[in-house]
Amino acid sequence: MLAFDGPPPLSSPAFLRLCQEQAPEVHALLERVSFASLAARAGDPSPWRGYAAWETALRDELAVQRAQRLGIDPGPWLRPAPFVADLAAVVKEALAAGTPLAVETALDRRRWARLDELEAGGGFGVGRLVAYRLKLLLLERREAFRAAAAGGAFEREYARIRPAAPGTPTE
Repeated sequence: MLAFDGPPPLSSPAFLRLCQEQAPEVHALLERVSFASLAARAGDPSPWRGYAAWETALRDELAVQRAQRLGIDPGPWLRPAPFVADLAAVVKEALAAGTPLAVETALDRRRWARLDELEAGGGFGVGRLVAYRLKLLLLERREAFRAAAAGGAFEREYARIRPAAPGTPTE
């Protein structure tokens, strides 16, 4: 079992190795499942296609609301995605969380909840493996944030890149 506030019990590569041994027929899919590439294919199982579409819609809503705050056009950052009714409120609440780390944590909590919904959809099938893989990736991301925050690296990196962001007002 995975816990949002806990450490990952194993690494993503270790999980993929286990899947290659135990479920070779889904290993190639799980290898492609990531937050870096939401390129679900037409023949992929519906849990992955559905999550990838939801995540794309979440990112689009983030782009829209961040662009509105900066007074710029979000168009260049938008990707084709379905309409998801509650995402505007989810993103608004997350962006109000305060620090960049608090915003990312709020967004990751919502991602986790969405993955819980995906897992609840049925027994131990591909959907559960997809959700587990993505949850492991979230936990690894959170571990990286914790390590960076411990050294102040997150704040330093944010301060470094903020002035270079398109449409960022200079102070």
